[in-house]
Amino acid sequence: MFEIDFSGGQILSEKGRSYQAPGEVLFKADGAKAQASRHVSLDENGRIHPLDEADAMRLHRRLLATYRYELERQSENRAEMALDEDMYDHIQWTAEEVAALRERGQTPIVFNLIQTTINWVLGSQRRASMDYKILPRREEGLKPAQRKDELMRHLRDENHSLEARAAGFADAVKAGVGWIETGEGDPTDGPIVFERHEGWRNMLWDSRAKQMDLQDARYICRTKWLDFDIASALWPQRKGLLRLSTEGNLLSSIAGLSDYGDDPMDSSEDDSRFSAPVTSGGNAIRHRIRCMEMWYKEPKMVPVMKGGDFHRELFDPWSEGHWYDLEQGRATLIERPRELIHVALMTEKGLLDVRQSPYRHNRFPFTPIWGYRRSRDGMPYGIIRGLRDIQRDLNKRASKALHYLSSTQVKVQEGAVDDIEELRTEAGRPDSVIVYKQGYQPPDIKSDAEMASAHIDLMQMDANMIQQVGGVTNENLGRDTNATSGRAILAKQDQGQLATSIFFDNFRFAMRLNGEKLLTNIEQFYTDEQQFRITDTRGNPQYVTINDGTFPNAISLFKADFIIDEEDWRATSRQAQAEQLMNLMRELAATAPQIVIKCLDLVIESMDMPKRDELVKRIRQETGVSDPDEDPNNPSPETIAQQKAAEKAAQMQERAMMAQIEGEEAKTAKTRADAARSLLGLRTDNLDQINAAVDAAIKLGGAPAVARAVDAMMRQATEEAFAAGQLAAPQQPEQTPASPATPDPAAQGMMPQ
Repeated sequence: MFEIDFSGGQILSEKGRSYQAPGEVLFKADGAKAQASRHVSLDENGRIHPLDEADAMRLHRRLLATYRYELERQSENRAEMALDEDMYDHIQWTAEEVAALRERGQTPIVFNLIQTTINWVLGSQRRASMDYKILPRREEGLKPAQRKDELMRHLRDENHSLEARAAGFADAVKAGVGWIETGEGDPTDGPIVFERHEGWRNMLWDSRAKQMDLQDARYICRTKWLDFDIASALWPQRKGLLRLSTEGNLLSSIAGLSDYGDDPMDSSEDDSRFSAPVTSGGNAIRHRIRCMEMWYKEPKMVPVMKGGDFHRELFDPWSEGHWYDLEQGRATLIERPRELIHVALMTEKGLLDVRQSPYRHNRFPFTPIWGYRRSRDGMPYGIIRGLRDIQRDLNKRASKALHYLSSTQVKVQEGAVDDIEELRTEAGRPDSVIVYKQGYQPPDIKSDAEMASAHIDLMQMDANMIQQVGGVTNENLGRDTNATSGRAILAKQDQGQLATSIFFDNFRFAMRLNGEKLLTNIEQFYTDEQQFRITDTRGNPQYVTINDGTFPNAISLFKADFIIDEEDWRATSRQAQAEQLMNLMRELAATAPQIVIKCLDLVIESMDMPKRDELVKRIRQETGVSDPDEDPNNPSPETIAQQKAAEKAAQMQERAMMAQIEGEEAKTAKTRADAARSLLGLRTDNLDQINAAVDAAIKLGGAPAVARAVDAMMRQATEEAFAAGQLAAPQQPEQTPASPATPDPAAQGMMPQ
């Protein structure tokens, strides 16, 4: 047995052991006297652990008080949120109501129309694809931005991000708020940057914050239950503190550990919630510890980047991109006050770890997905909150209607039957045989079917009201409806979409915030060379390398922005709009088929069909139409190939046009030559005869026009003669005295007649 004692404030314990602070009640290591309220640890050198010093103790008390404050302030709404989820999970009667119904002989019926409404909203989110773009802030960062986009898609598959986001959206729709977490992971266990879902039951936040991104919040807290052996492996230097904080331990039972949780938070830990008592070991098998993770802000003067790609970011001395901008002269460092994010891990007994946030973005790693928020205090709630009373009334009407239909009323004179209970049993049977005494009136048996019918009518009203309040109509569900025209169906679908659009808008906003944090973490933590695999739409693998020493693959040197693409969340409405677009194309096909061909890729792109992207790609290859959303400064390989093919086709077309023009010109020249022969009355191509005829024509008519026509005819005849071998190459003429120049008729004012 190891006993702890003090003498004049001197520590008498061994190194690495635990002890009490002076003035506290002494206790033994086996827990025989478990009345300690503080825990202090010694390091290997016998010094007090820094987390047990006075400043750390004050910080722990302040954070613990903040945690308790938010737990109490949000407890009422958290209980309502848990009740909303129970309604979805078919838990729609309280234990007292069930007991009362069974005492009256009624059945606690549940017709869960709420679940159908919620499932439609959740299914719409699953079907609606949401995509994003990574855009660089400068042209030099175009290739690195493409690498970041590919890496984010790889991480989406590795982290199962789509499932995590869907779970967060489901929490927002049901309870009012869901949470997504992104941060630095352990590369030996998984991706360097992780993305995962966190349940709302474990989360508390600054309830005075008003902004949807919680940028004005001072703190966010998460609680998590851990087994003692796991927690001891994570914090071996704080093993004594963890033992003191263990649930079921004599020490923790005296301290009252349950005060730091509520029913929604501890529902999975409380064995008393089960209908049958759990007596198979309980905490003797698993010693559990409630750990609290508090992210909080502390104001401080820090160096901040001014200018460059990383403008307004906290200076990170480990960032290659920050140093690159500083060396290039694009950025400078300035001192500015900032609220720095810190994180503290603790139990109710003391601190486990305290440090500044490791994330450069200086934001909380948790991103809320809001449903509705109450105006008076900002507390969240989901769709179910407005449907709860209607659903309960529907269940009660159904139970009463069934009770009326299965019950009978019997009026009988006293003494008419020997056994009243036997009469009660027989009266309720459709093949009943009732024997009564002679001389008495027969028993009056009737069933109150009118009351049952009235309750059934009210049930139908409740069912319709759930659709109207929830916004999910028969048109949205694809059921038979009284709307006959396509426009009427589309109008009712839009009405239902507008009623639930706030959830999709909030989800879109949350995904943008989460994507910004995820992208910053990628730029911060992916600094080493790495190769990863991505797949295309057909599942074919492609391998991408980053940080291999080449400039385009250095993803940490350039800052990029995360942008959510515009899209239509309304799956059924999109189908109706696509049908209208097809009708328009049919009308245009009769008068302007070329427009239909040019717009065919857009028509296919608006449809919900398998292999849509591949169809659009092939249509654009055939029609030569480029992707309207493609970056003109960074065309895809398909676009480059199309441009080269278009240039080659244009060159071939130009050559064909030139050949056609040359043929037409040759044909025109020949026609002119034939016309000149006819004009001169020539029947031969002999050059001597042609020259003689020309001289005669000029002397007689003095017409320059005739001379030009004959020159053209002679050139053609000469070329044909050379080609046929009838003429030899011309000899160089001998020098002869110059003859008098023939006067130009035009120069003498003579015009052809």
